[in-house]
Amino acid sequence: MFDLSQEKIDFNCPDCGRGNRVTLKQVADQATIICVGCWERIYLKDNGGSARKTINETKKAFKDLDSALKKFSR
Repeated sequence: MFDLSQEKIDFNCPDCGRGNRVTLKQVADQATIICVGCWERIYLKDNGGSARKTINETKKAFKDLDSALKKFSR
């Protein structure tokens, strides 16, 4: 099943500008990553919990869709 939390997003390091890639789960967990360019720590922020909320809503929508499809197949 589709898992939005494993989708990757790209962003530039605020210090050196080098591109970095993280998963939405890392953002939702407000993880700390190390820049691939300058090795500085980057503290990810999920302002307002929007990444976590979107991940949870998407999981629920797919679960509801799966339940509805199972009802049709009976």
